[in-house]
Amino acid sequence: MTSEEPGTSRGTRRRPAWAVGSIAAAVLLAGGGTAYWASTAHGDGAPGGRGGDSAASAPRDAGDPSGPGIAPGEPDPSGGAVVYRADVKLPEAPASAPAFRVSGEVTEAEVARLASALGVAGAPRLSGDVWLAGEASDGSGPRLTVARTAPGTWNFNRFQGGAGTGNGAGDDCVRGKDTCGPATLPRDGGAAGGAGKPVSEEAAKAAAAPVLAAAGQDGAKLDARETQGAVRVVSADPVVGGLATQGWATKLSVAADGSVVGGNGELKAPVRAADQPVVGAVEALARLNARSGGTGGEPAPSGCASAVPLAQDPPAGAAETVPCNPEPRPMKPPRTESVRGAVLGLASGTVDGERGLVPAWLFEVAGRDGAAARTVAEPATAEGAGTPAPKDGRTVPGISYAVDDRKLTVTFWGGVCSTYALTVREEAASVMVKITETPNKPGQACIMIAEEQSVTAQLQQPLGDRTVVDATTGKPLPRG
Repeated sequence: MTSEEPGTSRGTRRRPAWAVGSIAAAVLLAGGGTAYWASTAHGDGAPGGRGGDSAASAPRDAGDPSGPGIAPGEPDPSGGAVVYRADVKLPEAPASAPAFRVSGEVTEAEVARLASALGVAGAPRLSGDVWLAGEASDGSGPRLTVARTAPGTWNFNRFQGGAGTGNGAGDDCVRGKDTCGPATLPRDGGAAGGAGKPVSEEAAKAAAAPVLAAAGQDGAKLDARETQGAVRVVSADPVVGGLATQGWATKLSVAADGSVVGGNGELKAPVRAADQPVVGAVEALARLNARSGGTGGEPAPSGCASAVPLAQDPPAGAAETVPCNPEPRPMKPPRTESVRGAVLGLASGTVDGERGLVPAWLFEVAGRDGAAARTVAEPATAEGAGTPAPKDGRTVPGISYAVDDRKLTVTFWGGVCSTYALTVREEAASVMVKITETPNKPGQACIMIAEEQSVTAQLQQPLGDRTVVDATTGKPLPRG
């Protein structure tokens, strides 16, 4: 069959409509890689077709603006001030709840397992601080990127525009020929922009299951109600330590033929940290209303303004400017939304200086105008209670390390009025080290003199060929 269109050259091929719709969905799902995927999907013709691996592997936004939830600190998508009103009795808080953190590095085996589930051929290769799997030398083919350091943010796209060749991923047409293989033109191709028919929710969940298992989220709570044209989106919110989560979802885009064509998530599994004191749902809801504008606000500006004269002095006889009305515009009253329940769970946050999950109340908010209910999260940590950290919350970066059998020594620049301690966390491929500072006399002035110091810790196993990583900077330390 011919792929020519009016006004195009013979050498221009047309990507099948279902693939275009899949790419569009993948662009929306690509999280931190949005800018990169948008440029390749539109074929900007830049040399090489991309600006580097870092764009595709940048950390995702913790929120979930397109899904059924609002992460802590995110504005309500409806806009304007809102009052959340509880229509049910809200639960009391336990004495404390656990936080979870992620640290360390993603291994080649972890990337290979995810790549295999996504159908990406070839061994993963490391490019700077990013693991890369798939993608031919001309920029075509499926592409998986995984950040090497925790939380191991990953992005996947099955279809990519070629680097100015017109032969992108999923397009096995040969330039100058009219025939295309079955991988390019499936029989059930749908039109772009939603004319195709997405698979059922159950079929989409079944297609996502192997990928979620490879990502360590086979027990996650699934939601497959969202569609984007002929593509159905599966959102998977993991259950961590028996607690529901918000803002830590894996998202997968399933095309009309049942294949996974895009997605993103976090590959490193959170591990339990210290427990934190928490507040009850009533107090958390009051905090939420204070942030959302439900407890007051500032009036809108009055709109009084005057033009800056072009001349330094006004012309003689000029009429005086009529003063504007100084009264402020009336403030739009906040709308009220109903809270139908609350559970103590986890939300994306910072734990001991690292990305992780903190205790949070997850409020079920009724949908408006027949829409489905959504979840709004508010951190539950009690005022004055922080995440596990040194007494003054400060860590110090290391300079280098030395090892003698199982004795690990890390050097650093430190002040003369503080005491320093070294903690280590051992993993199969690395040892994470963190230097914490405790002032000897908190609140008192101290001369600003830094000197090279060292701290030691005992390893459970010999270091061997494991990498020593500084928790403060996230970078490997050189051996001194």
